[in-house]
Amino acid sequence: MLLGSTVLEVAIGLFFVYLLLSLLCSAITEYVEAKVNNRAKYLRRGIELLLNDTDGKGGADLAKALYDHGLVRPFYRDGNRLPSYIPSRTFSLALWNLATAASHGAAGGAAASAGVINDLGKIRTVIATSVPNRELKTALLTLIDEANGDIEKARKNIEDWYEAMMDRVAGWYKRSTSVLLLALGFGVAALINADTVSIAQTLARDGVLRASIMNAAEQRIATPLQPAAAPSEDPETRDRIATENLQQARASIDALGLPLGWAGSTAPSNDPRRMPSDLPGWLLKLLGICLTGLAVSQGAPFWFDILNKFIVIRSTVKPSEKSQEQPSKDKPAPRTEAEPQHPEPETPNKG
Repeated sequence: MLLGSTVLEVAIGLFFVYLLLSLLCSAITEYVEAKVNNRAKYLRRGIELLLNDTDGKGGADLAKALYDHGLVRPFYRDGNRLPSYIPSRTFSLALWNLATAASHGAAGGAAASAGVINDLGKIRTVIATSVPNRELKTALLTLIDEANGDIEKARKNIEDWYEAMMDRVAGWYKRSTSVLLLALGFGVAALINADTVSIAQTLARDGVLRASIMNAAEQRIATPLQPAAAPSEDPETRDRIATENLQQARASIDALGLPLGWAGSTAPSNDPRRMPSDLPGWLLKLLGICLTGLAVSQGAPFWFDILNKFIVIRSTVKPSEKSQEQPSKDKPAPRTEAEPQHPEPETPNKG
């Protein structure tokens, strides 16, 4: 049973390393996103698909008009960078105001002074006669007609239409993040020499290190994962959370005490950081790094759940290992040396 316990602890140690590396790569992704603002680019693309014709035949750039609207401008980052989040209510009101402005012949900055028409029939007429983009006109007329004259329901239909596109935008962003996370997983594993094969061998040999990592894993699993910054949060908050997550993930990996990193050919032959000296060694090293990269690409929530389940399994196995064999009712417990011997009483001789 001791061998089985060692294998279980090695597996937990590997999963813990995968979790920390996943947290590190996720933090790097958040940090890059805070600087590059890819989420805002996908949002702009989604709004362009909603408001602008996609057949390549021109039409008005209504997406630009929406982004220049007074309700949307406060969501800009630093006044210049595109917003990464626009509430559905803001979108519907801005679009409603643009339609009202069209009915008054207003454009650009004059749209705000046009107010909002609450007559759904008049709004429908304006859209049918003034909206230059064919695809947008068809969509809006369908959403308005479905409301059966209820202006609040018409607005709700437009908000739901926008939210459906935002779900699609979220899918685009998630796929791009998954690709970036996969690339970072391989890159970080190669950079710090996080070789699954080497780490497993080190944990199997070093009982003290294994026990230390078990303790760290149990402490880490007791704390829920810190969520990433929401797109609705202000830029300063997103930057701060991304930086803090990056620093915490790096500090956690450094505190493991694993022999990570690279060492030259002059390092001892038993040093896991030593560069391989032959082709089979490099192939094994490449296999270990690829395994780590693929594992990290699964994401921190995946490894957090797996680690939690295995720690529960270990907690049920350890007590049975420590318990000693109990004597049965039919078989008395063996005497120890410290136990006093009581000789059988002699039967008196009657003769």
